[in-house]
Amino acid sequence: MSKSQFTLHQIGIKSLFIALSIFGLSSSALAATTDDLAPLDPPEDGGKTKRMTILSYNIQQLGYPNWAGDHFEKERLEMIPQALLSLDKQPEVLIFQEVFTLKAFDFLVKKLSAHYPFHTLVAGENCQDPTWASVSGNCQEDTVKSNSGVLIFSIWPIAEQHAYVYRAVRISKTFDFMAQKGVVYAKIQIGTGQPSYLHVFGTHLQATAKDHDIRMLQISEMRKFIDSFAIPASDPVILGGDFNVSSTQQSRLDDLLSGANVALTLETEGVGSSSDATNGYRQLLSGPNAKQRPDKTLDYVFYRTDHLHPVNQPKLQVINLKSRSPWTGTRLLNPDVELFDLSDHYPVALEFVFPDQSR
Repeated sequence: MSKSQFTLHQIGIKSLFIALSIFGLSSSALAATTDDLAPLDPPEDGGKTKRMTILSYNIQQLGYPNWAGDHFEKERLEMIPQALLSLDKQPEVLIFQEVFTLKAFDFLVKKLSAHYPFHTLVAGENCQDPTWASVSGNCQEDTVKSNSGVLIFSIWPIAEQHAYVYRAVRISKTFDFMAQKGVVYAKIQIGTGQPSYLHVFGTHLQATAKDHDIRMLQISEMRKFIDSFAIPASDPVILGGDFNVSSTQQSRLDDLLSGANVALTLETEGVGSSSDATNGYRQLLSGPNAKQRPDKTLDYVFYRTDHLHPVNQPKLQVINLKSRSPWTGTRLLNPDVELFDLSDHYPVALEFVFPDQSR
């Protein structure tokens, strides 16, 4: 699998802009969770079915120097693959957000490839890479902006991968406007001979709370991008990522569900993917004097309602993911850090039962 390369000039400019942007970084993009995935409802049709779990995780690998915000990216990154591979239920597909650095991309590929041998590139990283079957939208090569941070891993072969970069964006106090946010589409092949296909679209929407209108414009772009492939209605279409729409704001969540034409059932127990109360790393970023906010979910996995429906009634689960041993970080003027949390988000997962389409 080829991967894009940075020029030294691009790295220097991007690093400068990113370091300056850190001081306005919003910690609003987090999610909701339970410790274990809930059992599935039995198949309703009693026929042959296929179970699969799809997980989405914002891992906050921003590329900032540690002095710009105590992000401890190296320490956290080293623990993430092991924590994911230690889950009792191994997802078949992983959707990552905020994989903004080549180092993070290479490390994930190295550590996950034995279990997830197939992966996409990162949308917005290299608009000309021939690995993409297509690249569309506002993808720019000569820019100080970073990539989208979005990519997909799969246990099954990826027959095609496509990238789209959003045109809708607004300059804000967060890092968002410095990233080429967009969509990664992985057309995943299940079976051989006459295979069936699973269509997975990963994304990361604008973060700032006031920019709900921009998020809905991005959702409109994403929907048109998906529709452009004329995917058969008999195939499942899955959307996953950090949508930055709070589960506690029902009107905005309704906008998201209708705009994307998707269905969602939330697990009511457990914590949110954005949890001030339980996530020590999030508390570190917020500072000792920050006011604790209620849990909420910003990360989701959905299925398109105009395509194949699961025969179960899947509930979105937030996984309160911790490392088995603490990672430690050294600070110059403050006490050293020892934490088990790996990101300011918890991952979310949805376990589907689809009719087996093997022929």
